Amino acid sequence: MPEPLIAKHRLEALVDGVFAIAMTILVLEVKVPDLVDRRSTAELLHRLQHAWPTLAAYLLSFCLLGLFWFWHHRLMAKILRVDVPVFALTLWFLALVSFFPFAAALMGRYPVNPVALMIYLPTMGLLLTTQAANFALALHRGCVDPDIPQAEIFAAQRRNLRGCALFFLAAAPSAARIGPISLILCLLVAGAFFLLMRRYRTPKAAPAA
Repeated sequence: MPEPLIAKHRLEALVDGVFAIAMTILVLEVKVPDLVDRRSTAELLHRLQHAWPTLAAYLLSFCLLGLFWFWHHRLMAKILRVDVPVFALTLWFLALVSFFPFAAALMGRYPVNPVALMIYLPTMGLLLTTQAANFALALHRGCVDPDIPQAEIFAAQRRNLRGCALFFLAAAPSAARIGPISLILCLLVAGAFFLLMRRYRTPKAAPAA
């Protein structure tokens, strides 16, 4: 009995819906300040100055979710069909997308708290890693469009892995705020992604006789 498949367009609709809701929920953390004197310009400016971490977390997280959606859309364009394992890993990816507004809210409210950082950074790292793993799984299971040249497929996966590696390198200073173990893990994961990139090198064509 053939393995059941999930319609690709239905999965893309689900992804679009989850991203739209998550990106909308982000703004709910941005609250209108309550004023003692509603006519006081100084008081309103003072309250808004104290709200800048929340505004910064909102803008950064909105842009990141937009990039994640764009990245997912580009990868899905190369996938011809979706089987159960690819669908299951996509659901895990969407679970992380849905959790992201909570992590962003923590960063906005407690920007100097290491615990908030311990939740925000790993959530972003898992999103990136899951996306790269999903494309690798689709490639392994023959779900990628066979008409796309192998060089193009490998180049896309190298970009995925390079993006993951650069994220963990960029996150190293923030990881150092959490502790030395976090810093070491961050650097090791970045190195692992750089090593994985070597698996997706396109073989050089043999010289003509």
